[in-house]
Amino acid sequence: MPLTQISRLDASHIAADKVAGEARSPLTEPALLADALALAGAYAFEMGEDGYLDFADVPSVERFIVERPGELSTAQSDWENRLSAEDIRARRRAISSLRFIGARYQIDYALRDAMGEIRYVREIAEAQACADNRATLIRGVMIDRTDDRRADEAIAWRARHDPLTRLPNRSALQADATQMAALGARVGVPVHLIRLRLSNLDALTLNFGEDMRDHLLRAAATRIHGAKRAPDLVARLGGADFAVCSPNSDPETLAQFLRATVAAQPYATPFGPLALEVTCSAVPLTTVDEALMATREDFSNNDDVPERAAATAVDVQALLDNDRLSLAFQPIVHAGSGDLHHHECLLRVRTDDGRIESAFRVILAAEKDGMVDQLDTRALDLAIPHLEADDSVHLALNVSAGTIADDEASARYIDRLRDLGDAAARLTIEMTETLAVDDPAKASRFAAEVRGLGCRFAVDDFGSGHTSFRNLLAVEADSIKIDGSLVLGVAVDENKQAFIRMMVDLAATFSVDTVAEMVEDKADAQILARLGVNYLQGYYFGRPAPSPVWSRMTG
Repeated sequence: MPLTQISRLDASHIAADKVAGEARSPLTEPALLADALALAGAYAFEMGEDGYLDFADVPSVERFIVERPGELSTAQSDWENRLSAEDIRARRRAISSLRFIGARYQIDYALRDAMGEIRYVREIAEAQACADNRATLIRGVMIDRTDDRRADEAIAWRARHDPLTRLPNRSALQADATQMAALGARVGVPVHLIRLRLSNLDALTLNFGEDMRDHLLRAAATRIHGAKRAPDLVARLGGADFAVCSPNSDPETLAQFLRATVAAQPYATPFGPLALEVTCSAVPLTTVDEALMATREDFSNNDDVPERAAATAVDVQALLDNDRLSLAFQPIVHAGSGDLHHHECLLRVRTDDGRIESAFRVILAAEKDGMVDQLDTRALDLAIPHLEADDSVHLALNVSAGTIADDEASARYIDRLRDLGDAAARLTIEMTETLAVDDPAKASRFAAEVRGLGCRFAVDDFGSGHTSFRNLLAVEADSIKIDGSLVLGVAVDENKQAFIRMMVDLAATFSVDTVAEMVEDKADAQILARLGVNYLQGYYFGRPAPSPVWSRMTG
């Protein structure tokens, strides 16, 4: 039932049609309408000239504004005490506009609950009785729009910010820096743009993987943001590039300071300290586009990223033939109890000097050479002995889009799963969200066959692209893994909280579990549990280890 119909209450559904000054009995709605209101997060009310709100479902309203049972007071003064002065005036104007039977108003306002939290309400009402050019009996609904409002705010935030580093993005810089340049021109203060590039980031990514890239980008962004001085502007342009706009009279010195801030000290990582190299260029700012164009010459030597060339230099077949690939196991725990649920298997490669490192560059090369299905099968073969050795072990394996999209490779992988028999029930197969968008029909067929063998099926990196829940429903996923860029720092980021809350609610609608990746501290773990996330994964609970043996590491 549309909300517009819900709000248009039939007078015959209400117990007594009384005007102000007489005792009004509480509202009594038919069961169907009451259920519809509850589903919509709406609360039916009746109000007379005295402004007192009679709610049809008082316990629900008490829960909504976190009031103790039996202590809800909704006299006009009590209700207005929860509103700002501006919202009080707007609501009074709306009520006074009801001068004839059938006149209606709709108003949005912020409401403080008993714990001081802000809730957002949409109030829709209609005059049922009038006298002396004013409403004497009003009936309507109040609709909880808190989640919608926060989601809207989160969308607006994401339109102007980079979700990984939480810095303003290029679009935000365009608007704000142009204003700064115009102001500088009016008062005679030159404004400069300093562009910074993490020039060795791609090489580090090839060696240590995408997770390390994200870690270094966030850490570098923190240093750059910490080095700015009011009214400087800082933004991530994209990739490995950042920009600082400043009315600094000595831009070259500022550029040197920024370079030293980012590159002077190495960054702590799971693979040990890593150093970033930084290229800087400072140019006068008129518009952002012109300034970035002016920096192109300084960065021209870095424009051609050797990622694919380096990837093709990897001999994937030799690594397979010489047993140079292995697995690392990272625990995934119950959000509520912190108890182990299962492990994710992560592919690792042994280098010529015996070091174990991320297999990211190997995967890139395999994808380019059409061999990625062989990596997926090898990972499965490496996991099987652990399943056979301990029937309490539950594992998750990543399968690439290349394997699922290739009918023959997909059939071979499924045959290998079928050979596991009952042990397949202790496997979760994870597919990245990309394939769910690019070829949802093929992804759905693969998911159905995998689940038919007893495996669970998950969609990985959810939220990093543009998967819709329609695609999720099509592949019948048992769980989604919320991308780490939305998880890291969630305890102090209300925008991320709003997105994750929305994901959790929608996933629950489809009976789909949620797993949050990259949980790195206690505060993030606690807020994710409160948001309803089912499972947590990250360094806070355990780093990838050579075997699926786990002991609680949290403090």
